[in-house]
Amino acid sequence: MPGAAAPRALVVMRVGRGAAPPASADIRTAIAADRTRLSLPPAPLLEYRLAGPYPVLLGGEALDEYVAWEV
Repeated sequence: MPGAAAPRALVVMRVGRGAAPPASADIRTAIAADRTRLSLPPAPLLEYRLAGPYPVLLGGEALDEYVAWEV
């Protein structure tokens, strides 16, 4: 299919409400693990984007949710 985008890893990470965003090393590790789950070939992660925080409640716990994806 012409113009089809290559598959990319995407991860959702949660921290306690008001805590610092996930560290770059943690984001890179999570993206690498998602590439493995997706059966994508290993590749150096040159850049990623991070969106958030998005406040969520899970099981009564207040968290901030971040979404990261490779570019």
